[in-house]
Amino acid sequence: MSGSEYGRYGGGGRRRWAEVLVPLAGAVTLATLLGIGAYAFASAGAACSGDDTVTLDVAVAPGIEPAMAKAALRFNTDRLPTNVRPGGDAGGEGGRCARAVVRKADPGAMAALLAGRSVPQGTGDRRPDVWIPDSSLWTALAAATPASPGSTPSPSPAPAGGGAVEVTRTSVARSPVVVALPRTLAASLARQGVTAAPSWDNLLNAAGGTAGGAVTKNAVIPPGSVRLLVPDPARVAAGMHALVLTDILLANDPNKDSIFTGIVRTARESTLPTVESQFTRFRPAATGRQPIALASERDVWAFNRTRPAEPAVALYPQEGTLSLDHPFTITTADPGRRAAARRLERAMASEATRADVRELGYRSPDGKAPGSFTAAAGVNPGRPRELPAPKPAAVRQVMQSWSKLSLGIRILTLLDISGTMAEPIAPGITRLQATARTAQGGLSMMSNDTELGVWAFSTELQGDQDWRELVPVGPLGERIGSATRRQAVLSRLGSVRPKTTGDTGLFETLTAAYREMTRTHKAEFGNTVLLFTDGKGNDDPGGPSLERTLADLREITDPGRPVQIVMIGVGRDVDTRELRRIAEVVPGGVYVAESPDQIVKIFLQALSRRIGE
Repeated sequence: MSGSEYGRYGGGGRRRWAEVLVPLAGAVTLATLLGIGAYAFASAGAACSGDDTVTLDVAVAPGIEPAMAKAALRFNTDRLPTNVRPGGDAGGEGGRCARAVVRKADPGAMAALLAGRSVPQGTGDRRPDVWIPDSSLWTALAAATPASPGSTPSPSPAPAGGGAVEVTRTSVARSPVVVALPRTLAASLARQGVTAAPSWDNLLNAAGGTAGGAVTKNAVIPPGSVRLLVPDPARVAAGMHALVLTDILLANDPNKDSIFTGIVRTARESTLPTVESQFTRFRPAATGRQPIALASERDVWAFNRTRPAEPAVALYPQEGTLSLDHPFTITTADPGRRAAARRLERAMASEATRADVRELGYRSPDGKAPGSFTAAAGVNPGRPRELPAPKPAAVRQVMQSWSKLSLGIRILTLLDISGTMAEPIAPGITRLQATARTAQGGLSMMSNDTELGVWAFSTELQGDQDWRELVPVGPLGERIGSATRRQAVLSRLGSVRPKTTGDTGLFETLTAAYREMTRTHKAEFGNTVLLFTDGKGNDDPGGPSLERTLADLREITDPGRPVQIVMIGVGRDVDTRELRRIAEVVPGGVYVAESPDQIVKIFLQALSRRIGE
């Protein structure tokens, strides 16, 4: 005690000490009667540190971290005790002082960690006590039961013993998912009288995807006029929201699976690793198909604050949208820490925290926009229509579908060139021409990492063999001599002609192709034999019988190396009886294309079988 302090309390100090201690003792007694620990009372006016402090590890999405750090600082400065009484379920931790330590954490990586799909590699990815990702969609994935390596996570909740993920009702910030256009494109569309609020359906159709059936059909942006860019749904919340939105809007469409498959295949070819990488594609005075990006409203605001040469403009689709809601999530099972987390949750719902998140370009949980939201900033302060939040099971199903449908494709195409393929399917177009042209057009749906090969078949095309390899199976982007495989396939499909005297050596060819694709199976691809035929059935007198073929296919089939056979009969008078017998033995399906434009739809329908596998 300093001399000045001693002077204040010395010299008749006993009386002055009593004046201090008696009221303090009364306060402690009152606190005890109320069930509040004496240490808790003391900690409210003392520094929150030491061995008795409950330190909450708070992992937050990087964009929101500055605001959450400020909220934690206020919480720590208040030095409030935890809300657990001594001797309670906290195991003697009641009344301990609590403080929060905020750190950045990638939401996708944290979701995988909490679901048991990854193992911590260091202090940066340890399990936190509180988690604030940018979207509740991540919490839906984090609640999935840990899966064995190489398997798809089950949609059931994680067992309590593994540490439950509890999403509270508190959201710390919101940012709607929007469509971002280059400002010059937005201005051009405005001059054409295009509305500022197009439908999701129109946007997908304009970008080359297949239009849905549960949304409006008003033509706004001309079809095929823009390129759709999508941030990786497995890593970026805005990309995941785009898939979930598509699923919601297709809910009542009878062709939902095949339409969703077409959109996924279109999106896969324009997927970028981050939201920021989408904006790098925006160019001043761009010509041709200009890019449109899927992003959060805050992403558009933040990008425009960098003063880019080509700013972005946010469009708000008329059906409504979903928002990145930044949920306050408790991920600890310890009662004392959970009590401290509840106090932090209440502290983060303050008006000061709401002001901080708006300063970062987010809306506060009530939907109020920052004052900086103006037309010049590319965003609209008005509150967009919100669609109902999806259920966690639906989110997991959508992401499982994405995982299956976005796998690489490995296809061996069998092209029937028997004499009957010279018959017309439409005025001036033979069956073979229609099939070849459709196959050529289908190449645009396939990226360079797609593995494709082509065989032609009839009878005795190569000695006694009924099939002949036109292009070996391999990546479309790989060079074969002076050209790429894609160019080679286009060339061979354009030059192939029917063997006018040839019959249909279907069984021998199909068995050989199935054996080859099973032998060379690649687990990281969906392996398929794609058969185009006139549907007249096998008419090779010297070839194997149907029963012999079925027996051979059963023997070749290996569940560990699955290969599906997609059989498409081309024309109106297709006899599918033999093909359907084959489909009963091997995975796959039989389809009939009565016109050329049906073939692409059938191919998407066949690919959509992966969703249910």
